[in-house]
Amino acid sequence: MAVPQHLIWTAILTSLWCVGHTVPITHAVRDRVRALFPRYHVLDRALYVIYSTATLALLFVWLRAQPQQMLWDWPGGWNWVRWAGLFEAALLFFLGSRSYNGRTFLGLTQLRDFAAGRKPEAPAFTTTGILGVIRHPWYTGTLLFTAFCLPITDVNLVWRLIFMVYVLVGTELEERKLIAELGEPYLNYRREVPRFFPFPRRRGTS
Repeated sequence: MAVPQHLIWTAILTSLWCVGHTVPITHAVRDRVRALFPRYHVLDRALYVIYSTATLALLFVWLRAQPQQMLWDWPGGWNWVRWAGLFEAALLFFLGSRSYNGRTFLGLTQLRDFAAGRKPEAPAFTTTGILGVIRHPWYTGTLLFTAFCLPITDVNLVWRLIFMVYVLVGTELEERKLIAELGEPYLNYRREVPRFFPFPRRRGTS
């Protein structure tokens, strides 16, 4: 049985977005930008947020226009499971926003420092709030939101699976970047605090 062409394109375009979302923030690309634009590279975070948001919006406009076949609409008691998952996702996004510096995440702090002629400071390493319970609350929230956000169709099943794999892979890449940047303090932190969910775990796992 042939796979419908629109599902193939869903997989291709979603994968391309994931790659395009990752490449600009790799060390190789960021170091190159800093070498080429030593004064203006502080703008890269804000430009990255704009680029990522705009391209994601375009992707979802295209996805919404595709014909879709319903596979699962969360019937009966399953609807409560869905809303519980969405509530937990929203809670994790909220708690994460209390621990992360949202202005730095969006690039606004860097823009302020650039306008004032100051060199931006590196974000502080913190383990307060939800970060003392799990290391990646926003990634966990993204996984939960992706799993529970809509009734499942053939189209969104494709992009759900790709996004979830992307989050898992992206989290591992983020871990490696943090180890390279922070060293032993982060290694100690991840020995103490689970990655996604606050499950008891054996000593030495990450």
